[in-house]
Amino acid sequence: MKDREKLKKLIQIIGDLLNVEGNEWLTDEILKTIGETSSVEEIAKHSVIQNIHEYCVEQKIEKQAVEFYKSFPIQEIRDQLILDYRKMEHERRRDDFENFCLCLYQQIENITNFLFENGVVATWNKIKNSSAIKSSYDQKQKQYILPTSGGTSIEKLVFQNTNPINDLSKWHANRKFRALLYLFYFDKNVIKDEYEFNSVYYVHEEIYQMRNQNHRGNNPSQYQQKTLDKIKGNEARYYFKFYGFLQDFVNHIELVYAKKTAPINRNIALPNKTKPQKNTLGAINPDLEKLKQQMDKNK
Repeated sequence: MKDREKLKKLIQIIGDLLNVEGNEWLTDEILKTIGETSSVEEIAKHSVIQNIHEYCVEQKIEKQAVEFYKSFPIQEIRDQLILDYRKMEHERRRDDFENFCLCLYQQIENITNFLFENGVVATWNKIKNSSAIKSSYDQKQKQYILPTSGGTSIEKLVFQNTNPINDLSKWHANRKFRALLYLFYFDKNVIKDEYEFNSVYYVHEEIYQMRNQNHRGNNPSQYQQKTLDKIKGNEARYYFKFYGFLQDFVNHIELVYAKKTAPINRNIALPNKTKPQKNTLGAINPDLEKLKQQMDKNK
């Protein structure tokens, strides 16, 4: 006991020495000695080390969140998006996939609700009966154009095979997202058929179904359960898939929204980004994309 008390006094003396200017080297020597006499596992358990680790992680997450949304043009919701991004990153580091999806979905939902209220509601009745898909191929222009009659209407594209709801305040989240997808992701430029449009939508559905797992008493339908079963056991892969979806979604929204509002509000600067690319290997690796283009030319 007496030896322990003496050691405590020694520690106090060392603490006083560490506060003396010019003795910074002493900290390094103490840490070096600890590292030589204790295993990394033992050192990592100490609360001071854990607090330092958490501090460093928090700083990195904050930096990542701010940088991710630094070009986002909708000032009204940007701070909340950054906060939700930080929460999302914390959940990923804890490997809590369901809460990760919840935080990710909250970002998508926030953007969707804002643009729905400020970009869809006022124009919906004027555009809903217009053709949505450039499904007619023009031989002279060598491209798909909107049909002069018939075709899929915007309303049908949004509501699919369900009955349209005239009261926009009663629209479900998936219908709001499909309307947003058409106007602010594809910028009314849906080509040939609904395949690419629905491909983006179905990833949103996966995130939405995982988000719903946070609700107690949730009883998924057979279709919903099929989606959940597909994801279960593959969460490690879906972290990356959903990250890619968020990046792709936000990038499209930034470009299209800024383009739509620039003539009205000169204070909104166009984000310094390249044209949105599909979420493919070519988009991730430009060299592979160039090689693919060369191969296409040689066909």
